[in-house]
Amino acid sequence: MTRLGTLMIAAALVALVAACGSSPPVRYYGLEPAQSAAETSGDASVVVGLGPFRIPEHLKRSQIVTRSGAERVVDDFARWAEPLDMAIHSVVASNVDSLLDEVAVIAYPYMVGVAADRWVVGHIERFDADRQGNVQLSVQWGILDKERKNLVIPRRSRYDARATPGADAEAMVQAMNTVLAQFSRDIANEVKTTMR
Repeated sequence: MTRLGTLMIAAALVALVAACGSSPPVRYYGLEPAQSAAETSGDASVVVGLGPFRIPEHLKRSQIVTRSGAERVVDDFARWAEPLDMAIHSVVASNVDSLLDEVAVIAYPYMVGVAADRWVVGHIERFDADRQGNVQLSVQWGILDKERKNLVIPRRSRYDARATPGADAEAMVQAMNTVLAQFSRDIANEVKTTMR
């Protein structure tokens, strides 16, 4: 083999090694409450158990899932900082708690032996964004009394927000926070109705 051939092979190997090490870094994202829950003094007169809310199996992964038409796209470099179902329960509970006076909201999963005056339960059918930045939360939900009987008849709700088209994962997650805040306001209003 000539010296030129050896140099060409060496250059190709260096280029190959450099290409392998150039994948983007993994970034982690978290859902956040609309505002921090206000500290209350004294005991709450009503305890609300928030959850469980079941989520689709395809969302039970660390990677953030988006939609491209009918297909789901998994981004290996944009991941949730905690399991998505846990984050949803925590954020919605915090949002509802900040919207209601004299109410303590506890998030699923509950400690053993927790008793609540109201239970907010449901099934999240969709919680994702498309490539145009449209975020959608579709959920079936209702409110039960302490004996787990319907107080608010189960309903289907849809919430939409828009991130900038082609925006990065951070903008998409902010839009997801927006739809969770919208859902939280509806829960708070219905809980108030059941307390009258």
